[in-house]
Amino acid sequence: MISKLRHHYRMYMAAVFSTNALLKIAELRVLRAGLEERQPDNLALCGCKVYSQNDEDGIIAAIFDRIGGNRTFLEIGLQDGTECNTLHLMMQGWRGGWVEADPEFCQSIRGALGTDSVPGTFKLFQDFARTSNIAALYRDVCTWVGESDLALFSLDIDGNDLHVLEALLKSGASPTVICAEYNGKFPVPMALSVAQDEARGWARDDYFGASLQALSNLLDEFGYGLVTCSLFGANAFFARRGFAGDIRFRTPSELWQPLRLHMTPYPAGHVPSLKYARDVLAHHLETKSAAKDEA
Repeated sequence: MISKLRHHYRMYMAAVFSTNALLKIAELRVLRAGLEERQPDNLALCGCKVYSQNDEDGIIAAIFDRIGGNRTFLEIGLQDGTECNTLHLMMQGWRGGWVEADPEFCQSIRGALGTDSVPGTFKLFQDFARTSNIAALYRDVCTWVGESDLALFSLDIDGNDLHVLEALLKSGASPTVICAEYNGKFPVPMALSVAQDEARGWARDDYFGASLQALSNLLDEFGYGLVTCSLFGANAFFARRGFAGDIRFRTPSELWQPLRLHMTPYPAGHVPSLKYARDVLAHHLETKSAAKDEA
């Protein structure tokens, strides 16, 4: 009897999951159709998921297809790394660093990748991103990959995002593209941010990060234009003016998307893992070791 109940429960949950996934896919198609009619050149239409939480992988690829860059990154706030904005890039030969504060997540990443660093290619930093250390973290990654600046900076810390970003840019750092989570509860022109507090964590309520208008106001001061926003209302993408090729910039009022929490995470096949990334990094280590032996 119990085994039958378990079987029926599994079948029911599979049906629920399948229905929810189909509803998310249908809603995304409607959103894309409306956006394509209004703004056919909006790069959110290129959105897709490989390892990102939602559609960020496709948007990032579309941006760099147009502007190029040195194929380097720093991503801050990625939990166990299986759903983040730079795993797909790493597997395509990009070099960079991850910063994650949670020791359990860092341990999980180390175990899954078989390492926490590959010279010149990748390094994991276990640390909290603060206004006081963000410049040093950025410089450390630049030094690790042998570049003076990075192509992509991705930030999602559910707290002092605006203040950390401001501190980074004031230090002289100038990544080509910035992907920043915004608080999609607040529409344009509301320019809101949490008060700076290095000790505060996210209480899983609506008091986190900064609104799109607040982020756009800050980044405009440092020469960045708003490229697009995820259709899920979670991330905004900015590029340095003068380095953006044929990318069109728009205003926050043209691009703002509300947070569609019911659509995230977006379904995309099998359960993600770091196994392919592990193989990529292992290959880099073997190549470097062979080159060292030959020398």
